[in-house]
Amino acid sequence: MKMKQKEIMTKDFSIMIDNIRKNKIKRANYIPTEQDAMSIMVECIHRLKELGWNDAIYCPKDGSVFHAIEYGSSAIHECHYSGTWPNGLWWIHKEDDLWPSHPILFKRIKKEKNNEK
Repeated sequence: MKMKQKEIMTKDFSIMIDNIRKNKIKRANYIPTEQDAMSIMVECIHRLKELGWNDAIYCPKDGSVFHAIEYGSSAIHECHYSGTWPNGLWWIHKEDDLWPSHPILFKRIKKEKNNEK
């Protein structure tokens, strides 16, 4: 590796670590205790349920695709449940592949109305 590339990578790494530290301090100031963190988590779950989400255990079990939220991910994924409840598995659809999942919430995918006459 050339020296210039190594210097750029080291600088980028230092910026990334600095941002991680700043975000950790920000979270600690905003959410100082476990109880504060749990209260925020519960409020977020309640709000998502108000927006039409439900616990993943209530997802369709017929192989149909639905939206899913996994703990630790900020994305909404397309997912399906395969197998017989409760011994089946959830599968995330990503880039023409399937990935095992453990979603916490699901939401049915709204079908677009066909405006054809």
